[in-house]
Amino acid sequence: MNVIYVFLFSLLGLGFLLFNTVLFVTDSVVNKKVYKVFLVYIISLLIIEITCHFIGYLYPNLNLFISHFYFIFQFTFLSILFHKLFEEKIIKQIIVLVFIVQILILAYIYYLYPELFWSFNIYEIVSTSFILVVYALLFIIKNFERKHNYFNFSLGLILYLCCSITIFLSGNLDLVLFRDPYIDIWVFNSLFYIIFQYMIYREYMFFKKQPISNR
Repeated sequence: MNVIYVFLFSLLGLGFLLFNTVLFVTDSVVNKKVYKVFLVYIISLLIIEITCHFIGYLYPNLNLFISHFYFIFQFTFLSILFHKLFEEKIIKQIIVLVFIVQILILAYIYYLYPELFWSFNIYEIVSTSFILVVYALLFIIKNFERKHNYFNFSLGLILYLCCSITIFLSGNLDLVLFRDPYIDIWVFNSLFYIIFQYMIYREYMFFKKQPISNR
């Protein structure tokens, strides 16, 4: 029953993601204002999440390999997004360099330990998430008094990824925080994912009020 409870809670986050994706994709006014890579990001996220939930429902604990697609796709698309958002040439160059180095490191890890494909790769999760948190924080700090495009998204991303980093660095993926009501560490993660989706929704509402020329 506890596993079903956690699964249903995660479905709430998936439903919110689906809702946000439909909003961004079907609103012709808003999707003209956002970078196309952002649309590709949320669409790919939706496809991966649906696949993960479907496999997880049919074959519990056999969907861990999906996490690699999630974190690598997220790292790729959001690296491109932040590359577009930053105006400083040096920061753009650093983002490209970090991306290349990180992908090469991950490729080498999977070459040495191919069995990691079927389980969580802690380095992959923590490193890609930490890099994106740094980008998001730097973006907010540098643009705090100038423009607020992608601020809601960046803040939600920071909260969610910091939660994920904390969970995987703890090393206890079966930790139960409370017995009654039942709350384990994955419910906590799902909660922050819902918060992340709420911030994406706020981003949608922000863009909806902006003129088309303002990205």
